[in-house]
Amino acid sequence: MSNQKTYDPFAMWQDYYKNVQNYWGPAINEKVGTEEFSEWMGKVLEGNLLFRNMTDKNTKQFLEQMNLPTREDLSSLSSLIINLDKKIDDMEEQLEENLEKQITPDDLKKDMVTLKKEVKEIGSKLDEVLNFLKEDLKSKEEPKTKEDPKAVKANAK
Repeated sequence: MSNQKTYDPFAMWQDYYKNVQNYWGPAINEKVGTEEFSEWMGKVLEGNLLFRNMTDKNTKQFLEQMNLPTREDLSSLSSLIINLDKKIDDMEEQLEENLEKQITPDDLKKDMVTLKKEVKEIGSKLDEVLNFLKEDLKSKEEPKTKEDPKAVKANAK
């Protein structure tokens, strides 16, 4: 009984495949390599393309009549949403930057106090400069108004 073979469906299928391949393989390769086959395949592909275009057109018309979105509508909507999302992100960044740069009321009060002090200091310095200039003008005018005794004698002669 050990010499007896068991039924193997895989081996049977493999033998069948090899026989068919050996018989039909060369004939099919010969036919596929001809010019007529190429022309026929080109016509089949053109017919397939025509069918696809008609199907796409009919589907689009059906969707429009049923008031349903087409692939182009969804694509357009998607790009609009993406652009809107980018704009919102940009606006958020600008708002955050403006909030970071914004001065608080306490900081504004401190700056105002500092500014008042600086203006008072500048005012006092300007007063000093003005007084100095007035004194300088008075000192330049005094010799003209006072009569020099030697000059009076010379004028008298």
